[in-house]
Amino acid sequence: MNRSYQQLFQHFPKEEKAFIEQIIDFCQQADRTYSYRLTPFLNPKQDEIAKSIAAHFQLRYWSSRNLIATEYSRGIIAPDYYMLDEDDFEMSMLEVLYPRKYATLTHSQILGTLINRLGVKRQYIGDILLEKDHTYVLLDKRFVPLLMSEVEQISRMPVSFEECAVKSVVVDVLSDASLEKILISSLRLDKLVAAVFRLARSRASQLIEAKQVKVDYLPITQVGKSLEVGQLVSVRGFGRVRIKEIVGYSKNGKAKVEIEVIRK
Repeated sequence: MNRSYQQLFQHFPKEEKAFIEQIIDFCQQADRTYSYRLTPFLNPKQDEIAKSIAAHFQLRYWSSRNLIATEYSRGIIAPDYYMLDEDDFEMSMLEVLYPRKYATLTHSQILGTLINRLGVKRQYIGDILLEKDHTYVLLDKRFVPLLMSEVEQISRMPVSFEECAVKSVVVDVLSDASLEKILISSLRLDKLVAAVFRLARSRASQLIEAKQVKVDYLPITQVGKSLEVGQLVSVRGFGRVRIKEIVGYSKNGKAKVEIEVIRK
């Protein structure tokens, strides 16, 4: 790989090396063939990385997040001549229909069923939107026929799917997250997880070492990892927390941290 491309790796987490190589390859293809390339669904951190690498190659970058404000999005990398066609994102939105008065399907139940029944990687399924009266799945349009024919139940609940226009779905921007303030001696990962989810430090450490904890969508096993303002920590089975701001310090030196948290 060209030395100038190698320098790109210095600016991003080493855990994203394989993803960065993929985006560099997309950029080289777009530059060489003078045509656009479409990414799989990306988390917000990957979306930022892809946009930055495309800029390095002096290519244009569009995110489907500008079309619909989902957490996971697809990106188009293209030369200057390209005019955006929203159909090029190759996404389909389907409503999940089921008898809601008997039970409520969860995000993990739906995602697990789709991955297992369709036999696809997570990167080809975008968001699962759990609205008050509706549930939607955003995915790569190539898998819609397979979804329609193969998935008839989710967690023993009979389901069917109805395709709808992506733009017709209004994503609820009001998050279920609550703003809270905590006192913590340091922004170590194990201390934050323990404080936010009211766990013993030993239990928090076990979860981290068992790869049940992600920081900015990447699994982390380093118990003492130092965190920064703005980072997102997800703990399987417990929820997620974003560090919003360090608002001050107590008399004994503990940090007063404002967090945005969703507990399961």
